[in-house]
Amino acid sequence: MVIKYSTCEFTDNKIAPGHGVRYVEVNGKSHLFLNHKVISLFRHGKKPLSIRWSLKWRTAHKKGKAEESKKRISKQKKEKHVKAIVGLSIEEINKIKESLKDDRINDATRFKYAQEIKDKRKKFVEKQRRIKGDRPVDKKAQQNVKTQAPKPTQKGRGKN
Repeated sequence: MVIKYSTCEFTDNKIAPGHGVRYVEVNGKSHLFLNHKVISLFRHGKKPLSIRWSLKWRTAHKKGKAEESKKRISKQKKEKHVKAIVGLSIEEINKIKESLKDDRINDATRFKYAQEIKDKRKKFVEKQRRIKGDRPVDKKAQQNVKTQAPKPTQKGRGKN
């Protein structure tokens, strides 16, 4: 026969069957408490985290859990097993994986070389501009120059 324990809502202690006190508020909420001491604390508005002997205080302040934390067992890493697919053997699968690794490495080196070429090209263009004395002109600067051009005035044009 299984004995079902309930828990006190205030202290989190276990309540054996046939024990405990049920407290019903005016609004219809019912609470199950360990004893009348706990009911009076609840009715006075005490918080269980401020009462040192309650389990809620003990769990909040990490008391009594030291033994369990020492017993932790580290999980062992499982090795990956490669299984053959229908129509392909394990050797063929391994060959495909190796060829994909080579492609990734080749792509990475190509990208690196392309970046180096771009950097060299930028340096060369900057060097040529310095030699010629040309300055690169921004598009925004060109637009500002166009808008700041003097406007013709209408002096001397009047009604005669």
